[in-house]
Amino acid sequence: MGKQEIATRIVQMLGMKENLLSIENCMTRVRIQVKNIEKCELEKLKKEESILGINVQGNNVQLVVGPGKSSKIAMDISELTGIKNNEVDEAAILKQENQEKNNTPFKRILKKIAHVFIPILPAFIACGLMVAIYEAGYVFFPGLKEADFGKILSAIAYSVFTILPIIVGYNTAKEFGGSPILGAVLASILNTAEITGIHIFGIECTAGRGGVISVLIVAAVGAKLERVIRKKMPEILDTFLTPLITIFIMTFVGLIVFQPVAGFVSDAVGNFVQYIIYNVPALAGLATLVYLPLVMTGMHHGLIAVNAQLISDFGVTYLLPVTCMAGAGQVGAAFYVFLKTKNKRIKKVCRNALPVGMLGIGEPLMWGVTIPLGKPFIASCLGGAVGGSAMAIMHVAAKIPELSGLQLSLITTSPIKYLIGVAISYAAGFLFCMLLGFSDPEEE
Repeated sequence: MGKQEIATRIVQMLGMKENLLSIENCMTRVRIQVKNIEKCELEKLKKEESILGINVQGNNVQLVVGPGKSSKIAMDISELTGIKNNEVDEAAILKQENQEKNNTPFKRILKKIAHVFIPILPAFIACGLMVAIYEAGYVFFPGLKEADFGKILSAIAYSVFTILPIIVGYNTAKEFGGSPILGAVLASILNTAEITGIHIFGIECTAGRGGVISVLIVAAVGAKLERVIRKKMPEILDTFLTPLITIFIMTFVGLIVFQPVAGFVSDAVGNFVQYIIYNVPALAGLATLVYLPLVMTGMHHGLIAVNAQLISDFGVTYLLPVTCMAGAGQVGAAFYVFLKTKNKRIKKVCRNALPVGMLGIGEPLMWGVTIPLGKPFIASCLGGAVGGSAMAIMHVAAKIPELSGLQLSLITTSPIKYLIGVAISYAAGFLFCMLLGFSDPEEE
C-alpha cells in the first residue's frame, strides 16, 4: 500500500478532512484533533495494518505508528488535507499527559507536602554540611566540643533541626490556605516541654511526639478549620476570635488524636526501616525499584516528610541514600543508550541530560529517553535496586531529608561508601540495559 493511500484511508476513517482540526507528530505517534469523535471509525482504525494502536483522549486521536513513521504519515496527511503539521516534543507531551492523568486529590496533597519542605532545603544543605564539618572536626580535635568556636559550630550545625517543627508548621498552614503564624504556634504547643506527662481523657501527652508528621497534620487541618470559622464569624469578631478558637480546638485535637496517631506511624516507619537496614538490607533495593514509578505519579513527594521524621527520630535517614540510587541506575541505563543509539535526537538528549542526571535531576532522562524507549526504564529501576541494596548493606545514611546525586555524598555518614553505591548503580543500570536492549528509533 502506497504512502498516499495510507493517508487517504486514515483521513476517511477520521471522518474526512472536514472533520480534522490539527495534526501533530512526535517520535512514535500521529496526534490528530477532530471536530466530532463520533464521525471517526475507531474500530476500523485499530485494524489498519500501518497502525500499531490508537489512544483517544476526548477529541484527540493518537495513532501509534512507531519510530520513523510518524513524521512521514503526518506529512502525507498534511499534504492531503492542507492542514499544517507540527512536530512536538514527545518527552514534554508524555510528562504533561502523565501529570494530567495523576492529578488526583491525594497526589495534590503530596505535592503540597513537598512545597512545605522545598523552601527549607537551602537550610538543610547548609546545616547538613556544617554537621559534617563539625563532627569531623571533633574527631580530629577532641577539645572542639568544649571550645567556644566549637559551640558556635554546633549551634550553626543543628539550628535548622531545632526549629524544624516551627518552620514546618508555618509553611504547612501557608500552603493549605491558613494563617502561617497559627501553624507555627500550633507546632510550638505540640513541642512544648510542659505538656510531657499530662493526661487528657486518660491519654498521656509527650512533647514532640510524632515529630514533623503530627505538625503537618495539625497545621493542615488547622488551616482548613480556620477558613471554615472565618466564613461564619462576623467581621467585627474575626480578628481575635477566629485565631483563638482555631488554636484552642486544634491544640486539644492535636494532643488527643493526631499526636498519638502520628507517633505510632513514625515509630512504625522508623522501626521498619531500621529492621530492614540491619537485618535484611538486600531487600532495601525494593524501595529503589519502585521509586522511579513513584516519581512518574508524583507520590515520591511524600517521602520528604518520612525522611525528615527519620532524621528527627534517629539523627539520620537510611532511606534517602537507598532511594537516590534509582536516579543513578537511570544514568547508567541512559549512558548505554547514548553509546548505542544512532538516532541523533536521542543522542543529543542523552548528552545534555546525563550531567544533570548525575546531579540528581532525573526528569530530562526519564521523559526524554528511558520512558519513551521502554526497556531502558525497566533497566533503570533494576539497576537502581541493586545500588539501593548495596547502599543499605554498607549502612550509609544521610543527614538531610532531601537531596540526591553526587553532591549528597558530602552530607552522608560515609561519602566514600555513598560514591561506591552510586558507581554500583551506574554499572548495574548499564548492564541491565545492555541485557534487555532497546529498539533504536529510526532517524526522522
